[in-house]
Amino acid sequence: MENLIIIVWLLLVVFMIHDFEEIIFFKSWIRKNKDLDEKLPKVLRRFLPDFNNLSTSAFTLAVAEEFILLSLIILVSVLLNNYVLWLAAFMGFFFHLFIHIGQGIVLKRYVFGLWTSFPALIYCVYVLNEIITNNIFQTSQIILWTVIGLGLMGVNLIFAHKLAEMFDKRQAHLAE
Repeated sequence: MENLIIIVWLLLVVFMIHDFEEIIFFKSWIRKNKDLDEKLPKVLRRFLPDFNNLSTSAFTLAVAEEFILLSLIILVSVLLNNYVLWLAAFMGFFFHLFIHIGQGIVLKRYVFGLWTSFPALIYCVYVLNEIITNNIFQTSQIILWTVIGLGLMGVNLIFAHKLAEMFDKRQAHLAE
């Protein structure tokens, strides 16, 4: 498929447009929805940062870490002409969009990242259709690398949020 390279690199563009929305609306959404933090299960709260106290700069650092990681995955995939890691990242991002949409439905309100989830979803559905139509990956590969991608995404999300918390603590320490 001749447009595979374009589709692969386009994930980075779609990711950033989506994450720009998250960065822009993150702090105001958190301020307006402080009560929701208490409704999260304790197990989930343990792994996520205290968004109420997280600065926009720290949140942006977490997004930057994800952007750098995704850029490296895409670059390595293209250079090695092996796209399984890209598939893992792509499927992780694809499922991430459903999380935003599900949050919006469950909470019956806007959640940061919701608006751009819909156009990003169009890209993801198109790409998945291309993957299946052109037999780029076998079904077993798609399933395996989706599971791997979701696991890696979860681990990296925890890492990125811890990085953001460390950044804020460091900033506070420097301000003293």
